[in-house]
Amino acid sequence: MENELRTTFEAGTRLRAHSLINNLTQVGISNDTDILDFVENMCTYREFQLNRMPWVHSTRATYLRGKSLYDLYSPYYTSEYWKRAYGKAIYPILHEVDWNVLAEITGTPIMTPSVRRPPGRPPTQRKRSRHKCTTRLRKCTRCAGFGHNQTTCLNHTVPRPM
Repeated sequence: MENELRTTFEAGTRLRAHSLINNLTQVGISNDTDILDFVENMCTYREFQLNRMPWVHSTRATYLRGKSLYDLYSPYYTSEYWKRAYGKAIYPILHEVDWNVLAEITGTPIMTPSVRRPPGRPPTQRKRSRHKCTTRLRKCTRCAGFGHNQTTCLNHTVPRPM
């Protein structure tokens, strides 16, 4: 976690930060700006609320405010929390022969799930994510240039195939 904190802090030094009213701070470059609230520990980027660890924007804002980056981390990332979570003994499971299982549980048959195949032809290509938009550039067969095709080619030096 220390290495990750170091890399996010170094990436955050390139961002501009401005103090707003009370504990609000605006961080970002040109159109990509986010607002952080240190009272509520919230950020408009939402990465801070999801992972509960400082992101690039929040590291820059805490540096501007003169606060410690370790205060932004969730206690789940501390070594004391992990020591308390795994400090107690975990006992192994007995052999299956020694288990005490109720008769009504062992007597209940386990059926396969009732799932029907959807109607229609199954898809042949995987569905792309909404966030990933990949467009292929068109290649001209006349001049081998990109961004246009043979009918819209303006290169007159190459003769058209007949």
